[in-house]
Amino acid sequence: MVTLSAAETFLVTVLLTPTAFTWWLLGVFQATLVAAYLHILHSAFLATDREAIWHLRGAWGEDNTRSELQRAKRKGLIWGWVDSINLQAGDLDHLVVTRRGGLVAIDSKWRNQARDTVDMAQAARRVRTRAEGLAQSLLKAERGARHRAKENPLRVVPVVVLWGAAQHDVPEQARVEGIDFVAGRRLLAWLRTLDGEPVDKGAAADVIDRLEKYRASTREHSGLSLR
Repeated sequence: MVTLSAAETFLVTVLLTPTAFTWWLLGVFQATLVAAYLHILHSAFLATDREAIWHLRGAWGEDNTRSELQRAKRKGLIWGWVDSINLQAGDLDHLVVTRRGGLVAIDSKWRNQARDTVDMAQAARRVRTRAEGLAQSLLKAERGARHRAKENPLRVVPVVVLWGAAQHDVPEQARVEGIDFVAGRRLLAWLRTLDGEPVDKGAAADVIDRLEKYRASTREHSGLSLR
């Protein structure tokens, strides 16, 4: 890159008549070289660091799920949700308080090919266990009528939401080892199928508030800032 930049500068300053246009052209060319170099470095980093690729795809999946949950809330399918809850045993991507299905623990995945569905199902079961433990811990002091609202708020439904090319291969009502698998683009349709007892608005707001406070406390301890 340095050689090309030097050669281009030589051509402009020595062989060509320096004008405002040639100096502008020199600046554009050098800026393009820098941008191309940075892009190559970034691509090389991602290509050689599988963990970086894994985290990047995971972030894409979580962002897409978050967008769908925003739509679900606007359509009245859920009361709300909390993202990225850090626990000692692992993280919860999204813990959703539905209107008619208790709590839903969403494990977002980005895959080009879904060859590890059994592993994903096992991970989703662990997510459910973590979510149930968290709910019991936060709500054990008030497990009366306010939180029950007929539907037990501690009931957690796990689901794996797939994004990327693999989502196009997920059939409707797909289940692996008892865990639902849903294509990201069909998440809202899946949420509509939840048909338990209604979850009270006040209880839902309290659960979400407790989850958000818990997330904030864990991030303060770990030195992270809230998004």
